[in-house]
Amino acid sequence: MNKVKNIAVTIAISAFLAVNFYLLFSDKSVITKSVYVERYERMTNGDHREELAKEGFVAPLETYNVYVGNDDTVDKWLVKEGDLVKVGDEIAILQTDRAEGQRAVWESELKALQQQTASVRSMIANLESERKTAQSDSSSNVKRNDNVSENAADTTVEVGLNVDVQVDVKQDGTFAQAIAAAEQDLAEIEREQTVVEAQLSQTPGRPALISPVDGVVSKVTRTGSTLAVDIFSSQKVFVTYAKNDEWKKIKNGDRVLIQGNGIGNAVEGTVLSVSQSPAVENEWLQAYKVLDDAEAKNPLSYYEVRILADAANQSVPFGANVNAIVILNEALDAISVKEKWLHDLYNETAFAWMIDNTGRATKVEIATPFTWSNRAIVTHGLKLGDVVVSEPSLYTYEYAPKAFMSLPLELPSKEQWRAFGWRNYVKYILIR
Repeated sequence: MNKVKNIAVTIAISAFLAVNFYLLFSDKSVITKSVYVERYERMTNGDHREELAKEGFVAPLETYNVYVGNDDTVDKWLVKEGDLVKVGDEIAILQTDRAEGQRAVWESELKALQQQTASVRSMIANLESERKTAQSDSSSNVKRNDNVSENAADTTVEVGLNVDVQVDVKQDGTFAQAIAAAEQDLAEIEREQTVVEAQLSQTPGRPALISPVDGVVSKVTRTGSTLAVDIFSSQKVFVTYAKNDEWKKIKNGDRVLIQGNGIGNAVEGTVLSVSQSPAVENEWLQAYKVLDDAEAKNPLSYYEVRILADAANQSVPFGANVNAIVILNEALDAISVKEKWLHDLYNETAFAWMIDNTGRATKVEIATPFTWSNRAIVTHGLKLGDVVVSEPSLYTYEYAPKAFMSLPLELPSKEQWRAFGWRNYVKYILIR
């Protein structure tokens, strides 16, 4: 009898426990539970910056090329590499008997450049107009190669404007790139026009090559089919190169901190331009590849970045090496959370778990424009003082469960233990 009774009691107890476990832990359970959370963090504010360190060089804002036909045209050179020149300074004296022919060439070039300036400006205006009104299937095509023929000295002048723009207006960025490329061509044409106008403004009685700007003579080509002088403008910029996919991150107007020998304290600048086309091989790019010897994934993926700094020391020579820190993103007095604690991070939005005012673990959507040093910067969804938690088991709940956490534990260091003194230990342990 006792045996049957024991079996019955055992079955009853087991059934009771099973029912309670089912009510507590089944998917349809309505009994609220508390979840232990080990990892949590209270939100604090701070300044956050996403930075990109680059090697750079002091370079001229503009480079002007002053040229004549051949070595029979120049009677005497008046400058050498490194000389300072001002607007209107004579660079070379020309042969008098060849001066008229050279002047006819410059006049022909000026007409060609003026026509090209008008053509490119018209093209830019058309692109800007189409950009405002275009539909998804519209396009703009411009192709032009200008030549101007002159009877004087049987001269034909070809100035290399060859603009071929095809714009698919499905993306506004393509219009922006086309306009930027056209504006770059316009700046080059206007620079050449400045050079030619300076030569035509000289006194006919003393034919000479004239400097069109204030600057420094960088190179003199004294022999060959074309004689030329390259002049660096006096205004300086800093040049670096965006490598691989860095061009996606650097934008016009980004702040830059610059430090180098001769500059003194770090100066602040802004990104003036990011080239849309691969950089041509020149002395600047060659020097950059030596300093930044990490191999690029694509040998063409070097894009020139020009940085303007008003406070740059003008005494620093061209070609001097500097260190530039490009601030890609910046958030001042903002809160941040560990990036690994976020879920479904996509298109600058995600969600995280936080403890609400009732002590429950609640899912909240946040906006995070960028991450830096494994932390996601939060601009919306969390505020100062909120407690964010990380616990995988929270996914299993269809409601916001109660959460409890261990008390924060902070042990003093050995130096703090010793500095407290044994008398204080006795005082607080025995007396109080």
